[in-house]
This record gives sequence, C-alpha cells and structure tokens, in this order.
Amino acid sequence: MKFSTVSMFRKNLSAKKIAPIYFLAGEEPFLLEDSLKRIEKVVNTDDLNREIFQATECSGNDVLNSVETLPFLTDKRIVVLKMANKLKNDDFKIITKVIENPVDTSCFIIIFPEKIKNSTSKRKDLIALCEKSDSCYCVDCKKLYEKDVKNFIQEEFNIRGKNIEPDVVQQIINDTGLDLQNVSNEIEKISLYLGKDKQTVTVEDFVKISGFTKEINIFMLTNAIEEKNVKYSLFIVEQMLKTGESAIGLLSTISGAIRKMLTAKSLMEEKNYSSQDALNYVRVYSYFQYKYAANLSKYSLVHLKKCLKEILKTDIALKTGKTDDKSAIENLVLFICK
Repeated sequence: MKFSTVSMFRKNLSAKKIAPIYFLAGEEPFLLEDSLKRIEKVVNTDDLNREIFQATECSGNDVLNSVETLPFLTDKRIVVLKMANKLKNDDFKIITKVIENPVDTSCFIIIFPEKIKNSTSKRKDLIALCEKSDSCYCVDCKKLYEKDVKNFIQEEFNIRGKNIEPDVVQQIINDTGLDLQNVSNEIEKISLYLGKDKQTVTVEDFVKISGFTKEINIFMLTNAIEEKNVKYSLFIVEQMLKTGESAIGLLSTISGAIRKMLTAKSLMEEKNYSSQDALNYVRVYSYFQYKYAANLSKYSLVHLKKCLKEILKTDIALKTGKTDDKSAIENLVLFICK
C-alpha cells in the first residue's frame, strides 16, 4: 500500500479501521512512537497479548511464532518489530512470509526509523515489500518542516478542543524549535494549565505559563507596537526593565519593528508593490501576513518616518543622559502608538 501521511493515518485510525500490518517509517522519532501508541490504543489489548521485538536481538522465527500465536481472551494480539532497518537477510526472508501471509488475529507493527524517500538503507527491500502489500498500511513519519510543525500544533490543540492564536504558534516554535517531542510537551503543559473551560490560547496565556523570558518579551513588545496597543506596550517595557533589559536593548527592538513596517509601507505606497510582495520582502511569513497587513494599516507612512526620527532623538537622549531610561522608552512608545 502506498505511503500515507500521518494526518491521513490518524483519520483512518479514528474510524476504527485496523490493518493487519502497519509499516511506520521515517526519521521523526516522536511520530513513530506516537503512531505506535495510537494503534495500540485502538486495538486496546493487554500486556499478555502484546510483544515487542528488536530486530537486532531476535530471530525472524521469534516474530513469526508471536504473530501466529492466538490471542488470550481478546480478539487481537499486537506484535511490534522495532529497528526493522537492521534485519539480517535470513530474518528478512521470514518477515517477508509474515507480510505476505497476514494473520487476522494479530496486528503486526513494523518500525523502520530511517527516511524512505531516496533511501540508502540496506533494507530498501523491506520498504518496497510493504508498499507492494495490500495488507500493509504504510505511514511516512518524516521530519517536518516549520510550516508542517505549525499545522501539527494547530491540530494538537484542536484535538484538545482549543483554538490557538497564530502568534502563539510561532512563539512555541521560537522557544522549542522543531523537535516534536519538545513541542508536544509544551502543548500538553499549556492545555493542562488552561483546563477544559478556556478554549482559545492567547499570547497572554503563553506568557503566564512560560514566564517573562527575554525572548518572549521581545516578541510581545514587537507585536504590541505593531498593533498600536499602547497600554500593553508600556506594560512589557516595564517588565523588561525590571528584569534587567537595558534601555538601549529596548530601543533596538522598537527600532527594528518600526524599520520593518516603514520598509513595507514605503514599498507599497512609493514603489507600488502589492501587499503580498512587500510583506514577502520584509520576510513576514504568509501565515502571518493578513494580521501584519491589518496592523500596518494603522500607521501612515508619514508617521512611521517621524517615528524613526523620534527613535534617533531617544538614542541621543539615552547616550547623553538627558533623561532616565524608563521615561525615555515610555515617551517613545507613547509617540509611536498615538
């Protein structure tokens, strides 16, 4: 059977359709383990009817005998063969027989922790065999790109009955990277903290749970300024100064946000760029472009140019000691967000 995506596999499994054989292949450990757990949950058997083998530590006959053993006081047994990419030639021949002659009373799950596309594995023959078999459901557990991880985060929160703001999705990735185990842990932590009643995960929720780290504050300050949210911007400035962030550091963050908006606005109004082309130029992900464009409409080109001049004045004031740090940054934020 041709390889299915993880999403398609989950939908198929939710319909309680259990294949006699599953081939879980790919280089993403979390997806391999998670897919295995999902199959086990649907089959719903006990430890007496579940056996796990490591290809490097067992013989093909051990696996065959286990698959052919009748289940005890239940409908199906689960037999798992891990590290199948390490099968020896003699054992592979026996596993071939198991795949070609599936047993109705067993669910045989093969774990192949290597990529399948352009595979250089010595056991490419196992990939071909499973793809050819009508009885074998093949799942591609490949490493995910950032856009796929964003979809993964959305889906995981939806499964838990929650929506999540796009900015929080990006911040989770900024904090955890693309490692799905870390991402999953963060999703579980946020869900447990919010409980069943709160259905939307906001930036504010994320900050409460994760704490006021420098990275989160920079992200939030930029976001608040883009939104012209003066009250929230001043709150974040206060928090950052309290936690030791320098006024010059804050000024740099604010300057970066204004320069980015000014560049996009200038491209659109002075050089006739389309909104999409301008936002692509300043590297706003397509996922966030609608919101960024809405925020950008709150600012005029003239005002953004004045903001840049005000940033320069603030920089001089800070470096010459004409004003204290807190007042300088707060006055700048008030000017920008007016």
